Amino acid sequence: MNVVLRNIRGLLLLQLVSFVLPLVVIPYVFRAIGPVYTGKVNFSQSYINYFLLLINYGFDITGTKRISVVKDNHKELVETFNEIISTKIFLFVVSTAVFLVCTLSVPTLRSEFALHFYSFSFCLGWVFFPTWFFHGIQEIQTAALIALCFKLVSSVAIFFVVDNVESFYWFNILTSLGQILAGLWAFYIAMKRYKITFYFIKLKRVIDLLIEERFYFVSTIVVNLYTTTNVFLIGFLLDDRSVGIYSAAVRLITIVVTVCINPISQSIFPEIANKMNVNLQKGLELVQNIIPVVFFITVLGTVFLYVVAPFIVSFIFGEKFIDSIGVFQYLCIIPILSSLSLFQAHTMLSLKLDRYILNITLIAGVVSVAINLLFINLLKYYASVLAYVSVEVFILVAGYFVLRSQGLTVIVFENFSAKSFRYLITNFNIFGKKSTEE
Repeated sequence: MNVVLRNIRGLLLLQLVSFVLPLVVIPYVFRAIGPVYTGKVNFSQSYINYFLLLINYGFDITGTKRISVVKDNHKELVETFNEIISTKIFLFVVSTAVFLVCTLSVPTLRSEFALHFYSFSFCLGWVFFPTWFFHGIQEIQTAALIALCFKLVSSVAIFFVVDNVESFYWFNILTSLGQILAGLWAFYIAMKRYKITFYFIKLKRVIDLLIEERFYFVSTIVVNLYTTTNVFLIGFLLDDRSVGIYSAAVRLITIVVTVCINPISQSIFPEIANKMNVNLQKGLELVQNIIPVVFFITVLGTVFLYVVAPFIVSFIFGEKFIDSIGVFQYLCIIPILSSLSLFQAHTMLSLKLDRYILNITLIAGVVSVAINLLFINLLKYYASVLAYVSVEVFILVAGYFVLRSQGLTVIVFENFSAKSFRYLITNFNIFGKKSTEE
């Protein structure tokens, strides 16, 4: 129980680092540098994100699993640690070469080489920050404290240094520096506390590991096609101001989804998986009972966000981002679509239908890129809004029909009436058991 409580505290700290600090820092930076330079910063980060995906290679998932299996065998623990770190260093070297070639050969990228270089240095921090190691040995709190300390310092520095458009470079410099220092310190703590001696493994083993974990890497790339790629395409095909306007709205929606929906999903998913392992029908009933409740809550939240959007955007980002209001209002439907598709995805994962999720996501990524390329000249950054919403609708509908093809239904439309909603609230608790049974 003590380990569980420590991990809960660790996860809360990670939430603080990931969302509360950006919620404070980003509005300040956006106001200080304005939409055009906000666009430059966000475009650079979306460009570098491709290299970050390559360097991480899905090890946040696969590395955690590998470490958790060998954590009680010190020799194997050291070997696994060095395998993953060596592989990430190899990927960083490859990424550096590709980054230099691409950035110097493409005029649009070469014109902001310094900014992209500062952004790229962020990747070095992730090479050495062994989040996967601390998660695997169930010491999440350690990783969270290190990340919190260094990001807090870099955030304070940003408040002092970034105060006008001329200082916009410093946002990426300080963000990257904080990540590098955090990564090196976490690397040192992991080696010292767990008596790990670092050594490079043979290149053949690196290649073997890359082949073994290719599935999870492809999955992360596919998801990226319909998330951050929108920002990259706007910056590459339109202009910096368009990136700034779109990015401001997307960041707000991302915060809403992450803070309001993901905690519900993460807390309920283990119960869904457990029930489906024991009794498929009871597991399905649990999901069927939860979805209408979540749907009604997200609908109310969406209506609220739509109405107060002008105030929220103006208050957080300032009058220079007034064009983000319309983008944000169109994207207000995302929490509804995401919440429904998320429960479908959890159900599919519990039933080991992973390949369907990958296929749906791959098609969604291709559709997103296609919509952007076809409509961006006509609709400008609203083409990315159309792509974002269309992809979420596609994922929801495709997931529904995949489950139907397996003879399963998690979205029961009869449960979405006001009468059924009142019945569910009155007669069922969150785990799908009748209240009278308790």
